[in-house]
Amino acid sequence: MRLEGRVALVTGGGRGIGKAIVTAFAREGAKVAINDIDLKLAQETANAIRLAGHEALPIKADTSKSVQVKEMIQKIIETYERIDILVNNAGIFSSVAFDDMTEEEWDRVMRVNLKGVFLCSQAVIGSMKKQRWGKIVNVASLAAKIGGIFAGPNYAASKAGVICLTKSLAKRLAPYGINVNAVAPGVIETEMTADWPTKVRESLLRQIPLGRFGRPEEVAEVVVFLVSEGASYVTGATIDINGGILMD
Repeated sequence: MRLEGRVALVTGGGRGIGKAIVTAFAREGAKVAINDIDLKLAQETANAIRLAGHEALPIKADTSKSVQVKEMIQKIIETYERIDILVNNAGIFSSVAFDDMTEEEWDRVMRVNLKGVFLCSQAVIGSMKKQRWGKIVNVASLAAKIGGIFAGPNYAASKAGVICLTKSLAKRLAPYGINVNAVAPGVIETEMTADWPTKVRESLLRQIPLGRFGRPEEVAEVVVFLVSEGASYVTGATIDINGGILMD
């Protein structure tokens, strides 16, 4: 019960990696606010958490829109009186080639993947500063470090921005007892990667030393560590979870 008594918000928590993180947090004793742009997914995940005997609050919000983000944070504080943990997981994928990319496609990915992290982080730090304690974990990507394999340049650039924003916030929020870190998953078995072409999946699999794709639960376990007291002296870090395809 490493998170007993804590209140956590996970964006994009209705499925995939986000759902695994929500489930792990609840198992560790946290009260979880589950954000998703698809309310049905958030509600389904919340129902599963409640059936297991834990508290969960589903919330629909577009994290790229400041008004909706502020309303979401207000609702969580009204319900649980605080926010201790934020996981910026909401994101969208793009594999559009650079030559074919429109300005609209570039902006669409940046709004969700990078602006959303900015807006949600900015909205929670007031509460965290007051209590002199907080944990923020941003979900980046292997693409941020290598420019992407199947991912488009807009996706890779957005996730690289997430890593840099993580470092910037870590420096500025450390005096308030707030740790800010990131994880950079490689190829993880989710609904998103399941739709990738077979040839792309097979090519990627051959490059992974561990010989398999990752599971959402494996990412969730690293995130649990980062928001626990066990990682109290870790901030500004990006932890790779990629099966060895990239070794810094």
